[in-house]
Amino acid sequence: MKTLGDDFMTYPEFEFWYMRFAQGNFDLDYDISLEPKKRKITDLPVEIFEKVGDSLYFEDRVNLRLVSKDIQLLVDEWNPKVSDFTYYDFNYWTIVQNSKFYQFDGWKRPNPLPAVVSILKNPKLGFKVLTVCQDSKWMKIEEELRKSSTKLHIVGFTLLNNTVYPIDLRLFCLGCLEEVSLSIDGEAVKRIIEFVNPEHCKRLKMLTIETDRCPSDFPPNSFVGYPRFTIECYEGYCAKRVAEFIKKLMKSTKLELGILECVPSSSDYHANWEPIKKYLSVKDTLVPDRPNIRRYPIRGSTDFFEINIEELRIYVYSEKIFKISLIFC
Repeated sequence: MKTLGDDFMTYPEFEFWYMRFAQGNFDLDYDISLEPKKRKITDLPVEIFEKVGDSLYFEDRVNLRLVSKDIQLLVDEWNPKVSDFTYYDFNYWTIVQNSKFYQFDGWKRPNPLPAVVSILKNPKLGFKVLTVCQDSKWMKIEEELRKSSTKLHIVGFTLLNNTVYPIDLRLFCLGCLEEVSLSIDGEAVKRIIEFVNPEHCKRLKMLTIETDRCPSDFPPNSFVGYPRFTIECYEGYCAKRVAEFIKKLMKSTKLELGILECVPSSSDYHANWEPIKKYLSVKDTLVPDRPNIRRYPIRGSTDFFEINIEELRIYVYSEKIFKISLIFC
């Protein structure tokens, strides 16, 4: 507390004596140390303090963290109630909190990292979706998250830009994470296993990969370790190479669900299935009276993959757990 000199009192002391004088009490010999200790906001019961926080906007919560270390510890323990978090860059990110959308663009804080990290590593956090544009600053955020033993409880994780750095799925609670989506272009398709570790994808309901390359450009056996995945590619594919890719997929007994989806460049685009039907017409795979069906035996099993070529979709599946759906629409 700053004072004007040795002979001056602090403002709290001045306020104390002023209030006594205002009440007509002029006893100057009173010992101020006998006064009961003034209560602080941190003396509030924790549950009451948290109810106060529930009524605050997100920006106000962030500002409240800056009041003191004690308050920061309390605020960081609150449930952030953030369902969606999108990181575009260090100074531009959005959240959905209590069904309300908040945008932070050119935020006044010189360093928003503590606020971002405090949200992400909160043990009460239960995101529906975390969306990220990878950059060097995001890598710094990941470094901070690795210092915490708390895993991110997130259902869906999406990368908006082309993947540059490996995705560290160890940051996530793998029992909560259901879907991962990313983009890979150019020669990066040859490094798919570097970007997404198959060991961390075994529990995923779906791994979605958007690419500008033909699915056959991925290295052989690239998807052996991924039980469920989608590849979104563009219409300029080679039918023969796609057919060979499908055949390679069917050699994996661990595959549960695979989807190839062709993204059309225009609304009047229509897929031509005849070349693929031709390349998939191997002896003993045709089904009598069902020209759009192909059946391939599953290696080491009495089951088979069934390929059903429809107008807009190609399905490949077995009667039990194995299923591959190829969608070109």
